[in-house]
Amino acid sequence: MPTVLFKPVGSLVTVEPNTKILVAANRNKIPMRYGCASCRCGTCGVKVQGGVLTPMRADESNLLARMKLPIDGTVRLGCQARVLDGQVEVDLAFQDTYSPDAGDQLD
Repeated sequence: MPTVLFKPVGSLVTVEPNTKILVAANRNKIPMRYGCASCRCGTCGVKVQGGVLTPMRADESNLLARMKLPIDGTVRLGCQARVLDGQVEVDLAFQDTYSPDAGDQLD
């Protein structure tokens, strides 16, 4: 079973394959910032490392690019990225380093 390590809180949770990072956080009462939960606002962006996640779709990469965040897979939206295998480290502190309104105004 895949696991998610939420940093800096240090919570390690086991998830079913194909579970969204945001769902894993909410189910385990781990505070994670989010807004729309549908790839429209960018509020749930987190840094990720390790494990296997679903590939980034065009809507997610387009939103991250508009926010001037990396689209190389090191930053993902918690409402979109699904954990498939291994241990994924999720850096929640990253959420304090950007604003979803950065760059141009979101439509």
